[in-house]
Amino acid sequence: MEQGDRLDLLMQRARNGDAAAYRQFLSLAATRLRSALARKIGNDGELEDLVQEALIAIHQKRHTLDPGRPVAPWLHAIARYKLIDHWRKRGRSPVLHEDADLAVAEDEFATLDIDALLAELPQAQAEAIRLTQIEGLTGSEASERVGIGLSAMKLRVHRGMLRLKELVAEDEK
Repeated sequence: MEQGDRLDLLMQRARNGDAAAYRQFLSLAATRLRSALARKIGNDGELEDLVQEALIAIHQKRHTLDPGRPVAPWLHAIARYKLIDHWRKRGRSPVLHEDADLAVAEDEFATLDIDALLAELPQAQAEAIRLTQIEGLTGSEASERVGIGLSAMKLRVHRGMLRLKELVAEDEK
C-alpha cells in the first residue's frame, strides 16, 4: 500500500472516531513532512519546530479536508504555508507554486524583495498572490474575501505567477 493511500485510510478511520488511527496518521504525517521539509530547512531545531507547527495546523484545519480528496496534497499545502511563514519570520519571502512551468528556485527568492515584485503586478493579481501564496488562504477563501468567483481567483494567481517568473528572469539578465 502506498503511503498516500495509508494516510487516506488512517484519516478516514480517524473521522469515524478511531483515536489510534488518528495518532498513527499524525505520526506518519510527521515522518513525511520531516522528509519533505528537511530539503528546505538545514537547521534540525528549526525543522522540528516547523514540523510541529505544521502538525498543529493540520489538526486545527482537519475539518477543511474534503473526504473525497487525497490527504497528501492537502498535508503538503499546509506544510508549504508554514514554511513560507517561517521564511517570512526570518526575512525571506519566497513565492512558491507547484506547477513546474511556474516554479522558480527558492534560492533565487532569498535575495528578492517580494513586495517590490508584487508592486510590478496589476493590483488584482498581486492581491490574489498575497492571499493565496503568502497568507495561505485557499482559492475559495480568497475568492470569497475579494468577492469574485473561484475560477477568476485561480486565473489571477496563474497570470500573476507567470508575470513574476518573467520579472525574475528579466532581473537575471
